[in-house]
Amino acid sequence: MMFANETAERIPGRARGRKTHAAAAFLTAFLACSMPVIVSAQTPFVQDEWKYGTRQDGASLHYCVDERDPDLPVARTIGAAIAGALLLEPKEHAVGEDWSGEDIEQIYRVLLETCDVFLGFKLIPDAYPDWLTITRGYYRGSYVLVTANADWKSLADVPRQQVIGGTIGTAADMRLIQYLAALKPAERWTHYPVASDETALRDVTEGKLAAALVWAPSLWALQKSDQTFAKLRIIGPTPLPLSSVDVGAVMLTRETFLRANIDQAIAALTTDGTIESILKGPGFPAAPVR
Repeated sequence: MMFANETAERIPGRARGRKTHAAAAFLTAFLACSMPVIVSAQTPFVQDEWKYGTRQDGASLHYCVDERDPDLPVARTIGAAIAGALLLEPKEHAVGEDWSGEDIEQIYRVLLETCDVFLGFKLIPDAYPDWLTITRGYYRGSYVLVTANADWKSLADVPRQQVIGGTIGTAADMRLIQYLAALKPAERWTHYPVASDETALRDVTEGKLAAALVWAPSLWALQKSDQTFAKLRIIGPTPLPLSSVDVGAVMLTRETFLRANIDQAIAALTTDGTIESILKGPGFPAAPVR
């Protein structure tokens, strides 16, 4: 669960972004990035919450993964590895397929009722409410610039009259907009904000965008599942700096003892090479957080 926009840094937005003037696009992305990922600091209300106490099977680690996330295959394996490092039986719960939107009450409820830990969250500073705590990161992913043009090696090669895009609300797209705003008008590319990584990549394949800035795991997952994206290739972001984010898990803040142990397990799995092996196995585009 990546909070695909930051608001949208976890799941794709439902509406498709269209062309905007530079000032409007900048303001939209600035507001999206300035908003907390989870805007409500108040603990959500769950009917009869008192019924949910400590789970009885104390020898197990219940971990949630989101079926909509591009890192689902590695998240499942990492969750099982964390459980094994803690000498606990792994109990996976796949959620999200029947969720509509990103309701904060759904996240709270699944942690309360079902899971000890929820994998697949971008560890964005000051983005989460007090009732949620984040683990240490287990992998670091990057945003990449993608094109269908075989001749371009970096953004610097893309002609200025071309149109480039990015997923609105992401930190990477915000940096792109800031960079474009700092250029002289004649030196700028036209920028299209789009609603999701998949939409951005589809626009590249259809020639609506010359290049798009997307989350590398999204490109990886879409190229594996849809041959439409097979011809797309990554080019260097220069003159933009590389943009990366650590990914970890969230838990209820009150689970301090378990959180400390999970952090230790992630650290041990990183040190002994387990995390790196899990990522390299399917060729997942990320690296362990050292």
